[in-house]
Amino acid sequence: MSRMQKPAGLHARFRSAPRRTLLLELAFLTPAFGLLALGGFEWGGYFWLQHRVQTAADRALAAAISAPDIGLRQSLARTAAERVLADGVSDVSLSVGPGGPSLRLAYDASASPIFMIGRLIPLPSPVIVRLASAS
Repeated sequence: MSRMQKPAGLHARFRSAPRRTLLLELAFLTPAFGLLALGGFEWGGYFWLQHRVQTAADRALAAAISAPDIGLRQSLARTAAERVLADGVSDVSLSVGPGGPSLRLAYDASASPIFMIGRLIPLPSPVIVRLASAS
């Protein structure tokens, strides 16, 4: 049997057995669809986490605006942010400008399960920064 006959024989065997062809296609497509699903779950979780950080920033600003003292405002803002985000709040900066009060919240999500699954799917930096303003 020559080299040219082997591929033709292999093709003929797969054409005569559609189940083999199905198994071969399944072997190639299953990992691709698995990675696609994993990417959808990880990115969906990342967007949900960004939404939580924005919610924490909004609530922290609302809590800080209600306090008359500046030192108390900072402490109320951090407490309100930590109620929404149990841990990982790395920075809460409150500032008052001509446009009104604004708050910058930085959250380190590296301990989140989204970033602990693995590095199969590339994600942005685990530090999420969100701004909230009262204007």
